[in-house]
Amino acid sequence: MGSGRHGAARPPIGVLIQQDRVDFSLYTSIIVIALAVMVLIGMGWASIAFWVAVIPVVVGGVLFVRRINRLSREELGDDERL
Repeated sequence: MGSGRHGAARPPIGVLIQQDRVDFSLYTSIIVIALAVMVLIGMGWASIAFWVAVIPVVVGGVLFVRRINRLSREELGDDERL
């Protein structure tokens, strides 16, 4: 059998976020501004502003998750990767 992680614990998300606070604060601000546009300007499902503001919310969430995964892999190191 090949060597794998087999029980290697990933670091807590809070620790990963603290390592790269600037990126995560930018992602959060993008999501918050887009949500504010959705609520304040895009008053309803039929509004174009609402649907345009959905794009940064989704993209920000994807970038947030990808950055956390990348940081956790870096934290584990080359020895512990699958």
